[in-house]
Amino acid sequence: MTHLVAVISIVLYVASSILMLIQLWRSKAGGRVSALARGIFLCALGAHTVTMAFVLQDPRFVFLDNGADYFLWVSWALAVAFAFLERKLNYPLVGAFIVPGVVLFMGCSSYLLHQEGASVLSEAGATGGFSGLTLSLLHGVPALVSVVTMALALVVSVVFLIVERRLKQRRVGVLSIIGPNLQFLDHLNSRLVQVGFVAITLVVLSGGLWAVSERKPVFALDTSVVSGLGLWVLLASILYTRLILRWSPKQVSRLTVLVTASFFATLLLVLVVAGRLTHAELWS
Repeated sequence: MTHLVAVISIVLYVASSILMLIQLWRSKAGGRVSALARGIFLCALGAHTVTMAFVLQDPRFVFLDNGADYFLWVSWALAVAFAFLERKLNYPLVGAFIVPGVVLFMGCSSYLLHQEGASVLSEAGATGGFSGLTLSLLHGVPALVSVVTMALALVVSVVFLIVERRLKQRRVGVLSIIGPNLQFLDHLNSRLVQVGFVAITLVVLSGGLWAVSERKPVFALDTSVVSGLGLWVLLASILYTRLILRWSPKQVSRLTVLVTASFFATLLLVLVVAGRLTHAELWS
């Protein structure tokens, strides 16, 4: 039943994405196509939420150490974030990026679910360290927030560059580039990076505390540790260029696209090579 509802949600997400892409080729911003795409997206989100409810009832699929459930939660959180920001980001150009991202994360989750994985909660605290609940609250939730904010920051930055370029050219192209105003996009991008930086800071600190409590090395050459520290440095550099160097919104958007796109490309590469997402050894 869980897989059936998940497949239904994916199909609806894909249908919504297709309609959003079709709307990009139309001259008007609104219309029946946009309304239909929005309705299908909400139905997909409803089916997705039902899937999450089934997952929570099955302890085999909760917080698996290979990252399967992590990807599933990221996909759902990304869809929910887009739904809440719909008033400000209700544009086919934005949805055409975010909704396929939701499908991609769900697909990665489905791939990892078929790989071997143990429950993180059952192993956490086995040696007297953090309990499973504490680990999930102080480490897992901030990690989820950081990835979702990075995905949104990537989309917002790409949309900013597209809209800025079209406005600069001052010509009507084939695509109907109708999107939020640049000031709002820049403000949202700044807030997303700040939230992501705070979240990844909590991830790094909680991970270090967990390692100390479990009497394990604080630093290890695995994907989660290296990517967490690397992402912290990269997000700090984005904030530095914006707040200290006073880069223009266009320059900051370009840097944000470079950082976030590289991060997600690395995640997918690790997924393909290692067959897991979290704490995969770089060298065995």
